[in-house]
Amino acid sequence: MIREAKLVGFVILLAAVFLGAHAAGARLGPVTTSHSRVSYPGQGGGAGGMTMGGGAAGSSGPDTPPAVKLRDGGRP
Repeated sequence: MIREAKLVGFVILLAAVFLGAHAAGARLGPVTTSHSRVSYPGQGGGAGGMTMGGGAAGSSGPDTPPAVKLRDGGRP
């Protein structure tokens, strides 16, 4: 009797999880990768992507790595 009750409880819980996921999916809409807006370095294009550091005084261009600064503020 206990085993059957656990099985029925599990099936009810499983159905509730699937119904909740179905309701959430209906609210959020379809999930696809066909319209993703991803830009990769070197593809050209405008201001897309993530800029790390901005226009600092030590930057010399998009293809040049940043200069190393020592802890005391000097350069190697």
